[in-house]
Amino acid sequence: MKSKLLKAFKKFLNPEQILCSATELKIYDTDATALFKNKAYAVLIPTTVTQIQEIIKAINFFNEKYQQNISYLARGAGTGLSGGAIADEHTVIISVAALNKLIDIDHINQKALVETGLINSHLTQKTKKFNLQFSPDPSSQDACTIGGNVAENAGGIHCYKHGVSADQVLGIEYINHLGEICYLGELNSEIKTTAIDFARFFSGSEGTFGIVTKVLVKLDCIAQSFITIQIACENTLDATKIVTAIIKHGLKPAALEMIDQGAIEAVNSSFKMGLSPKVKAILLIEFDGHNEELLISANELRDLVESRFDYLFMKSTQDPIERKKLWQIRKGTVAAFGQIAPFWYLYDSVVPRSKIPQAMLAIEDIAKKYNLKLASVCHAADGNLHPNFLYDPDKDPDVIARIHEASLEVMQMCILLGGVLSGEHGIGVEKRDYMPFMFSEAEMQWMLAVRKIFDPEMKNNPDKIFPIRVCKEC
Repeated sequence: MKSKLLKAFKKFLNPEQILCSATELKIYDTDATALFKNKAYAVLIPTTVTQIQEIIKAINFFNEKYQQNISYLARGAGTGLSGGAIADEHTVIISVAALNKLIDIDHINQKALVETGLINSHLTQKTKKFNLQFSPDPSSQDACTIGGNVAENAGGIHCYKHGVSADQVLGIEYINHLGEICYLGELNSEIKTTAIDFARFFSGSEGTFGIVTKVLVKLDCIAQSFITIQIACENTLDATKIVTAIIKHGLKPAALEMIDQGAIEAVNSSFKMGLSPKVKAILLIEFDGHNEELLISANELRDLVESRFDYLFMKSTQDPIERKKLWQIRKGTVAAFGQIAPFWYLYDSVVPRSKIPQAMLAIEDIAKKYNLKLASVCHAADGNLHPNFLYDPDKDPDVIARIHEASLEVMQMCILLGGVLSGEHGIGVEKRDYMPFMFSEAEMQWMLAVRKIFDPEMKNNPDKIFPIRVCKEC
C-alpha cells in the first residue's frame, strides 16, 4: 500500500526529493532534543509551493481511496527543542529547507517577505545594509529557519526589549488541509490586513494549523550603539534581587540574562576564563539604542547596584571585541556542555521573576535527587528558565528514564509557583502530557476546536501539544 503513495509522489517530485530508506529516515528521526525519536512514513523535499500543494492533495486522495490515515508535518532545520517536528510511521515529513529565498526587502517600510526555509541569521545579513535586522535571536539563529521561529514563537536573548517572533509577523502564506494557498494578514498591496490579527494568532501554533510557506516580517533598525554590563554574584539569590530591582526601577535593557554555577563552571573550564570559584551566578545586561540614552540607563543601573546590593565585580564595555568576551560566558555554554557530555536536555519553563531563586533551588534539589548533572541559563527579565541536564547514555543507561522523571517534577514545580510550561520552545511531544497541569479538559477541547477551524481532520502535525487521548476525544 505504501508503494502506491510513493508512486503518486513520483509524478511531481524527482527521486532525490523522496527519502524513504531506513538510513535516510534516521537523519530525520529526532530534533535537537535527541530524547524523542520516531521513524517517519517518508521525507519529502519540495522546492516549490506548488509541489507542497500536490503532496497534500496526493495524501488526501490516497487516504480517501484506500481508507488510510496518513498525515503530514512541516520541518525546517530540525533545531527545535520539544519534539515538534518529529513524525511517526503514519506521518510524512515535508521539508521546507529548499524554500529559502528572501523574496523582497521593503526597507522604507521596514518589512521583508521571505520563504520559511530561510535561515534566521541570513535574513539580517541581507538587511543590515539598510541598517535593519530581524530581531528574534535564538541561540540556534545560524541554523534555525524563519518558519520554525514562527511555529514555536521563538524569542532569544534580546526578546525582552525587541519582542518574540509573533511581534514581528505581519502576514503569512500557508497551505491548508485541502492543498489550497491561503493568506493571513498583509503580504502585498492587494492582500490587506484583516481586523483580527490572524497572522499573529497563527504564530506559535507549532505547525498544527497549516504549512507556512511565506512570511512577511517586520524589521527593526539596528541599534546605533550598545553597552554590555556583566555582574558576578556569590549566589543566585543576590543575582535575582538585582534583576527584580532593575525591572522595578523602570529600566528596559535589550537583554537580561542569568547564568548559574553549573554553566559558569563549564564555560570557565572550557575557555580558561579565570573566574574565581566564588562566582556562583552571573548577570549579563545589555542596553542598545541611541548612545546618550543608553549611557544614562547604564549609569542608573550601576548606581542602583552599587548602592543596594552585594556583588563580586561589575564590568561594562562598548567595545565590540570586549562585548564578545563578556557574552562568551552565555553564548559559549553549548560548546562547553559538549566537552562535558555528548548530550544535554534543555528545559524551557517560566516562573514569575520573584520566584526564580525558589525555582532554581528546587531544580538543583531535583537534579541531586535523580543524580543528574545540572547547568542553567535564564532569560531573567521574563522568568524564562533554561536548566540543562548533561548526560551520556552509554555511560549511564538509566539516565534518560531519570531525566523524564525529573522533567515531570520540574514542570509541576513551575506551575505551582505560578509559571507556565513553555516560554519559547513550544509544547510539541515533550510537554503534551503536562498540559493538564495548566488547563482543564474543557479548556483543551476549546483550543482543539480552534485548531479544527484551520485543519478539520487534524492532519497537520498530529499528536502534538495536547495529550493523545484528548486529541482522540475531540
